[in-house]
Amino acid sequence: MRYLCVVWGLLFSAVLWSADFAVELDAEALEGAWLITSMAGMEDDEGDLWEFEKGLFYQNLGGRRIAPDKYTVMGKKVDLDGYHFTVIEFDGKYMKADMAGFVYELTKQ
Repeated sequence: MRYLCVVWGLLFSAVLWSADFAVELDAEALEGAWLITSMAGMEDDEGDLWEFEKGLFYQNLGGRRIAPDKYTVMGKKVDLDGYHFTVIEFDGKYMKADMAGFVYELTKQ
């Protein structure tokens, strides 16, 4: 009985986790430009971008592309050479992520 409860618990956890991720989060799914639509609950209409290109992460802020960081996807975390952000929701076209305590909402371009 205990084994059955553990199995059901794991299955239920997997269903809950996959509910927030309609598409598998990996480097291929991130590839491209992501428009920041809001940061910390405030609308962002400046056209700032997160760009993922061949294993490199760029922030394009105010039309200026910041020097890139290598990135690695590890589950819900995207490691950026010593710091990271955590993806909260992801469906391949929309992403909600927490970086340094600020929640970003982004749409793929």
